[in-house]
This record gives sequence, C-alpha cells and structure tokens, in this order.
Amino acid sequence: MVFIAIFINLYRGSLAGDTLLYFSLALTVLGFVSWDLLSIVLSVPEQRILRFSVVKGALLIVLFLFGLSPVLRTLTEDTSSDTIWAMTVLLFCVNLAFHDYSAGNITNIRFPGSVSLNAAVLASVLLASQLDSNLSVFAFLAFSLTWFALFPIFRRYLKRISVAASAAITVVLVLVATFMFGYILRPIAMLFMFITLFITFGCPLWLIWVQRYKNEIHGPWDEARPIVHHYYH
Repeated sequence: MVFIAIFINLYRGSLAGDTLLYFSLALTVLGFVSWDLLSIVLSVPEQRILRFSVVKGALLIVLFLFGLSPVLRTLTEDTSSDTIWAMTVLLFCVNLAFHDYSAGNITNIRFPGSVSLNAAVLASVLLASQLDSNLSVFAFLAFSLTWFALFPIFRRYLKRISVAASAAITVVLVLVATFMFGYILRPIAMLFMFITLFITFGCPLWLIWVQRYKNEIHGPWDEARPIVHHYYH
C-alpha cells in the first residue's frame, strides 16, 4: 500500500521525481549498512556480502534503468489505461500469492519468490509507463527494486535477529500507508486499516472461536492404533 500511495502521489505531481530518487538512495544506503551489520551479528561467513560486488552490481542496475527510462516511459503509449490498470492489479495479486513469507531464506530469491518478484517488477514497469517524465520513471523503478527486491531480504535478516523489531516495522508501515492514503482518499485509508486489523486480530480470534464446532470424524482411513494388553501374574 505504501508503494501504491507513492505512485499515486508521483502520478498526480504532488511528489517530485528527484525527491523520490533521493529518498530511494538514502533508503538503499541505510539498508545496505544495516544489512551488513546484521550479517555480522548472524556470524555466518557465507552470508556476508562482498561490498565491492554489491556496489558494482547496484551501479550497473542504476545505469541500466537510467538508459532505459525514455523507452519505458513510452512503452505502453498504444495501450489503453484501463488495460494497464487491470494488468497491474493482476500482477500485484500474483506478487501477493507467490511471495516468500518465510524467514529462512535470507541469501537469495528462489521459486516461488522469484515469480513474485518478477510480477512486482513488471507491474512497476507498467505503472512507470504512465508517468510523464524520464526522471519520474527512473526514480520510480529504482524505488521499486529497493522495495520489492532488497527490502524483503533485509526484513528476513532482521526477523532472524529480532521478531519484535520486524513486527514494529510492520506496524510502522501500516501506519504510514494509512496516513498517506488519508490524503489521497480517506475511505480507502479507513478500509485498509479495517482489513489489516481484521486479518491480524479478527481472523485468529474467529478461528479460535469456531474450534468449538469442530467435529473429528473417525473411520477406516485413520492409522491403525495397536491395542496392548497388559497381563499381570
């Protein structure tokens, strides 16, 4: 929701492309430093990242996106906006369905997490093609890679260290998303907060409540249980 709110502000012109670019750069540097510190705390040598390789890869990606920004901005000129919005919603649904929600994989992105990442990047490209300047396209795509590729791995590192800190970040993100959508459309912000609270607290309580109506059915399909007779002499 934070990502969608940022796109809406960028699309409306209330958020400048250079501001988003500086924010993405600061977020990436902060995440890289924190990521490196968390790798040291985990004390797993093979998970430590070579700084030179990371910086070189980041520069190549940035230059690649910067060179392709004019092409991506005009990528969907002949496609209707309704088709773009529908495809974007579908791709984000794929992103949510296939996202790797576990905390065990902290070194790379594997299937089905790769499907989720590819869907998110493709949706970001479709959204970026609706922006009106090359700088906005470049800043938005750079932010999308930070948000969908690097931030989830950082969250997994953090969750291995402190579950409370990871939960605190989740709460902060929910509040930030609600605050940002409050300026865009207040009913959407209220609906988002309601759905979040219902999924977080209502669904678990509902599951506990319906356990009283659970009927355990036994039949020939159950595993055989040996009957042991004890004889006392």
